[in-house]
Amino acid sequence: MKKIILFDMDGTLTPPRKNMSARVCYYLGLLQKHGYDVGIVSGSDLDYIKQQCSVLFDVSAADWSKIKYFPCNGTKYYTVKNNSFNLEYSYDMKDMIGHQKYNSLIVELVDKQSNLYWLEDGEKIPMSGTFIKYRGSMINWCPIGRDATDSDREIWVELDKKNKWRINILDALIKSENWKGITFKLGGDTSFDIYPNGWDKTMALNHVKKEGYDMVYFVGDKCEPNGNDFEIYQATGEFGFNTSSPEETVQIIKSITGVE
Repeated sequence: MKKIILFDMDGTLTPPRKNMSARVCYYLGLLQKHGYDVGIVSGSDLDYIKQQCSVLFDVSAADWSKIKYFPCNGTKYYTVKNNSFNLEYSYDMKDMIGHQKYNSLIVELVDKQSNLYWLEDGEKIPMSGTFIKYRGSMINWCPIGRDATDSDREIWVELDKKNKWRINILDALIKSENWKGITFKLGGDTSFDIYPNGWDKTMALNHVKKEGYDMVYFVGDKCEPNGNDFEIYQATGEFGFNTSSPEETVQIIKSITGVE
């Protein structure tokens, strides 16, 4: 029986925008030893996976060359051959929605970015740089910038909880008649993931099922309807697990394998 466990990265295998611990790496290796394949399905692109999961690529308990890597919600798929990442497939958002609609969407995001400053407490937002990043198959919009420090992130999280900025922006984007055919989701604690309808993490799920896996598990931390793990969490049913931290992810791995 072929079994695979797909993991989200930020908030699941790693703290948000931080590195994977040796402890989590050990338990991924334990899964491999007990006959489970491992996949990482992240909203981030491969460069962030390589950065945050760097412990995998050192001498570790897990065999990184056998892990399946699904960046950008699984709209990209990498395997490892001869110790190098090999791109198996990728999708292009601009081709899917058209360049005019893509450009109009960027203009609206820039407008909403600038308007944040004029909201209550907006002047307190710690803005850094790289607010909007095109990842080929999706857009990531981070109102404080991808270059934000840990301190910046902490300030943003508290302000966002108080003012519900992301929830309100998300609601407005979803209700807009301009963006039919485009999905908007909360990504991590600071950003939005934006992509064509259907290009959610079930893309990775569909692919591994085509590879003949009999049992497919998923573990993620953003499994609520507005979160970018929701669709794949729902699709995996009883094999879907909602986690709140890497430490809870370790406990989930223990419960699946029965190994301490």
